[in-house]
Amino acid sequence: MKKDISPELYNYNKFPGPQFVVFSDHVKSDNIELLILENEKDAFDTTAFSQRFSEILLKYDYIVGDWGNEQLRLKGFYKDERDVKKANRISRLDDYIKEYCNFGCAYFVLENLEPRHVKMDDDKTPKRHKSQKHTFPKKKTDRSTDNYFTSHKKDTKNHGERQQKREQQKERQSAKQHFVIRRKKK
Repeated sequence: MKKDISPELYNYNKFPGPQFVVFSDHVKSDNIELLILENEKDAFDTTAFSQRFSEILLKYDYIVGDWGNEQLRLKGFYKDERDVKKANRISRLDDYIKEYCNFGCAYFVLENLEPRHVKMDDDKTPKRHKSQKHTFPKKKTDRSTDNYFTSHKKDTKNHGERQQKREQQKERQSAKQHFVIRRKKK
């Protein structure tokens, strides 16, 4: 039997999310505790936060929520000590608010007291890099046809010449990288 859930309990992805409760400057749920650091223009709303909250945000040290067009947007930031991109550090919060949020918007900053690694379904399958190419087994071919297209004597002679040309090109390139400061003629 399907359980009826009121729309206020749905998060953005239409799954029931955790219910948050606010106690002075603490936001709590079942096993989640967050601390309100900033609440500009009384931006924090428990219902909207519960609807937009996703478990992926638990990996961040800070959660920033901003309002634009009556929609709440959440973004995670890390502490400055962590080895992550500079754009994802909390010291860049002012830049984020000035560049990506509406001018004068209401926003809030929550500190995650216990950040944790969240295992998602995507973590199960490793992604292939562009450099990894699938190699197919080569078909067996007749060796006599391969010899028709290659000449070993010419290859050994040309190999030495090609090597010398490559070295000369490298020398030219390295010479181009350096520059000389000359006196201006009067």
